[in-house]
Amino acid sequence: MIFLKEKNQALGEKLSLRETVSYGLGDLACSMVFNFMASYLLYFYTDVAGVGVAAAGTAMSAARLIDAFANPVVGVLSDKTHTKWGKLRPYLLFSAIPLAISVLLMFLCSWVPGPGKGIFALLTYTFFCLMYTVCNVPYTAMMPNLSEDPAQRARLNLSKFVCISAGTFLSMGLALPLIDLFGRGDERRGFVGISLLFSAIIIVLVLVCFFNTRERVQPPPVAFSLGILGETVKKSRPAVICCCAQLFFYLATVTRNSTALYYAKYCLGDASFASLLLAVGSFTTFAVCFLVPAATARMKKRTFTLCGYGLFVAGSLLVYLAGGNLTAVFLCNILANLGASMSNGVSFLILGEAIDHSEYVTGTRQQGLLTSMSMFMVKIGVVLSSVVSAFILDAGGYVPDMAQTGPALLAIKINFIFLPCIAALACVALYLFYRLDDEYPAINAALREKHRQA
Repeated sequence: MIFLKEKNQALGEKLSLRETVSYGLGDLACSMVFNFMASYLLYFYTDVAGVGVAAAGTAMSAARLIDAFANPVVGVLSDKTHTKWGKLRPYLLFSAIPLAISVLLMFLCSWVPGPGKGIFALLTYTFFCLMYTVCNVPYTAMMPNLSEDPAQRARLNLSKFVCISAGTFLSMGLALPLIDLFGRGDERRGFVGISLLFSAIIIVLVLVCFFNTRERVQPPPVAFSLGILGETVKKSRPAVICCCAQLFFYLATVTRNSTALYYAKYCLGDASFASLLLAVGSFTTFAVCFLVPAATARMKKRTFTLCGYGLFVAGSLLVYLAGGNLTAVFLCNILANLGASMSNGVSFLILGEAIDHSEYVTGTRQQGLLTSMSMFMVKIGVVLSSVVSAFILDAGGYVPDMAQTGPALLAIKINFIFLPCIAALACVALYLFYRLDDEYPAINAALREKHRQA
């Protein structure tokens, strides 16, 4: 009865500005640290800490693979959780400080002597990935629990992406200037300084999110069932498409971001230009988050997503055609980032609707598990990015801080331009089969009626 009462209250309650903003701040912390690691960690290992390209790629891939399989575990645990704070918020409370510590530990790698660097990188990055999963999977699954009203979810999504853009700018646009500021010519000290700053921000923002949000919709604890998961895979095409698209989207964007510094330094001859290339994403995300509510009210989410991927591919190819013209590269990079922001801007709304569809066709809401499966595919995409991009650099004969040969420059261009385009086209192929936009209004109405009459 308490569950039903909470559900009915959640249907019409308007979330306060404080709660809406506080929810978004959780992703400012998460996006800040995720984008920083995705964009600069490989460079830190190879060019600052002195870890070989192959060893760095192996350590990062192994850590991410371990973490990928931890995602469903966290999802299952969150589905079974029931506390006075809710199902998902407790994970924010208890992961904030360990996550912050893990960020600092990674950037002590450059002080580890000789062959121990690779092992230290593996252990500390694995610890970071696991703590990030414990924090981010429940956070991502939390939006439907704050409100069942699609309009309120749209406001939460807007707050989320405004904060994502701020976190992206802080981690990607300001990272190099902050590293220079903290290090004063010593990159090793600079990376430690910025990790201390990010650790403090993580603790503050994750706890603000915990204390200022409330889970109004709390489904009863759900036991894990392979049968129900298999039924979801069989009956809920939207959930399958959403998860698979996450893999290819992050393969595309993480590969592109993690090699932007290489592209700027060796292909364009200006390492500092990487800050501009990476900072653009924060501004396009900020602009698109205000566009999404109006656009999705007038057009299908599928159409909006496909347009985004089309712009990403076109912009990336135009970067290649721009050659060494920095102005042209910058403008074309804006187009590519705009496309990525459009596709990502509706991804969490699509995920929420896919979870609703799964409940509709199976009768059981495994919200934490399905969210964790989506995050599992994200991590697999990141793993593939580390493996493939490091392999391509190694095959091209890349040598840090040296004038690169023709094959090495080609390897960098493949990583920054062509591999992301191929992955984005795979997303296009998947979303051609997405049909939930037409079906969702009826599904949402049926679920609300089901909850009222339960």
